[in-house]
Amino acid sequence: MDGSTVPTTSSETRRKPYLLVLMAMVAAESTGAFEAGMLIAVVPKLIADFNVTTADIGWAFTGFYLMVGASAAIGGRLGDLFGRKKVLIIVLLLSIIGSVVSVAVGTFTAVVVGRTLQGVSGAVLPLVLGVAREAVLPRRVPVTLSVVAGVQTLAGAAGFYVSGLLIEHVGWQAIFIVAAALAAFAAVVCAVGIERSPVTRVKGERIDFVGGALFVPALALILYGATSSQTKGWGSPTVLCGIGLGVVVGTIWVLWELRVENPLLNLRLLAKSQYALTLGIFAFVTFGALGGMQLVQPILFQGPTSAPVGLGLTPSQFGQIALVLSIVGFLFTPLSGRLARISGARTPIGIGIAIQLVTLPGFYFLRENLPVMIALLILGGTGLTFVLSAIPNLLAEFLPQENMGEGMGVVVVVGAICKSVGISAFAVVLSSAVVPGTQFPQVSAYGIAIGLAIIGVLIAMILVFLIPRRAPTQRTFATGDGIGTSALTHE
Repeated sequence: MDGSTVPTTSSETRRKPYLLVLMAMVAAESTGAFEAGMLIAVVPKLIADFNVTTADIGWAFTGFYLMVGASAAIGGRLGDLFGRKKVLIIVLLLSIIGSVVSVAVGTFTAVVVGRTLQGVSGAVLPLVLGVAREAVLPRRVPVTLSVVAGVQTLAGAAGFYVSGLLIEHVGWQAIFIVAAALAAFAAVVCAVGIERSPVTRVKGERIDFVGGALFVPALALILYGATSSQTKGWGSPTVLCGIGLGVVVGTIWVLWELRVENPLLNLRLLAKSQYALTLGIFAFVTFGALGGMQLVQPILFQGPTSAPVGLGLTPSQFGQIALVLSIVGFLFTPLSGRLARISGARTPIGIGIAIQLVTLPGFYFLRENLPVMIALLILGGTGLTFVLSAIPNLLAEFLPQENMGEGMGVVVVVGAICKSVGISAFAVVLSSAVVPGTQFPQVSAYGIAIGLAIIGVLIAMILVFLIPRRAPTQRTFATGDGIGTSALTHE
């Protein structure tokens, strides 16, 4: 791009008050995280109310995560092109429409459609992280990125807990009403609290509609195949055809994106070794510690004490523990940001993964001790918070500001795919050896699942050591100068 394409905005010389900007970003990210966790606790109630099967109810989650993955990458790039504030508000308004459709129509099909529309909130995190880079003073960016990323865990647990209370005392419709109100509040705060974002699109520049048209079905087919494996098995023609077609379409998409001048998703970012390593770290952590363990931990804590693995807690008790875990983890996010500012984001990521390597074996060897399990759950959750909140700071160390949205968008997409694959793989492992006549896993299957999670974080730790340590004089945030911008721009 030539000099005429460099974005300028009044926010470069005049910024909104920091606390107002932070509140807007937190409100927006809280919406997406709340929506991600709001139906987990109410699955049995939805099955009973709509008289559907567990496989049917899975579509309320599959549709949501399909849209999350697609919107994360495309939404982040559209924010880079047309202004993050504008795209962010549009995303929040679409999320409101999703909630309204679910409540107004009231059928199970409408809930699936509404949940899919809610999935556009997957674009929120890439957008708000880009806003942080352009609307916050550089010295405040590390802590800001950590806090905003850490909100995911806190708001997700709040959605889990609040939805449980609403389904018990009001009804499932109240959950969607709260989600719509939260999105409306976030949209208003963003409209007031965020300056108009710079636009990087040059007049006359062609938009890569073909890239978008290829990317969405490729991602949908892969995630559909991975999700279907939970009920059909990995050997099912449906699963194999879904993943196979997704890979074929995805390959065509990659070839297209590499040849166009202004791709929707700049795959040339992968030429930066730090970016490829960051994706690898996030992928392996998400596969096991963040994805597969979502199945393991409820089985451990909520399984009956008579089962080979189970501590006998009720869903509400486990939800309360999850909420406390999230609050504790969120309180540590500023520390993660400070460590990133002082010694680079590699440090808090390494600390978080090291905590996982310590706590995961305990879930197997100390599984019968409830107080110890709660302590390990909280400690491990804090480690995950360190990792999740430091990933944006790691990207900010080497990605130019104009690539931050699409860069984080691809990270979210990778996370969605690896979480789906991880959950499916762990489901197969846990069901490979069960107590006859029940769905409770034997200790052997439970141990293999824990081992998979350990292998995932161990590989992630190896990748952390491959990331160059930031020199004391190195700039914390990339501006596009002197860092190999030829590989990072669309030229």
